[in-house]
Amino acid sequence: MKLFTNQIIKGLTAQYNKGSQLESQNIICKIFNPNGAGTWYCLNMDPADEDYIWCIAHITEWEIGSVLRSELENIRVSPFGLPLERDLSFQPMNAKTAFDRLITGQPLYSSHTNKEG
Repeated sequence: MKLFTNQIIKGLTAQYNKGSQLESQNIICKIFNPNGAGTWYCLNMDPADEDYIWCIAHITEWEIGSVLRSELENIRVSPFGLPLERDLSFQPMNAKTAFDRLITGQPLYSSHTNKEG
């Protein structure tokens, strides 16, 4: 599975000028470890350096920061050496709303949207 399609890259680079302002941008995609800890909610990407992605991430705790696209694309997880995956059912949502819900343990989506967090 391709983690970063042309459409996703377009959405991420379009928000680059918003920097770390969560309230003014959406999460564009969700990348996750299919076999354990590791989730990355990607917000923006530097159009001059498409290896730089700003995201909300969780491995042992929630944090906001940058990650390398090449790192996400090349990670292989035990025990079978599986790559990371992109959540195909994820719908973009406001990053501030999502972060507030994530750090308080609330589901990202309300029950009437038929999504789970």
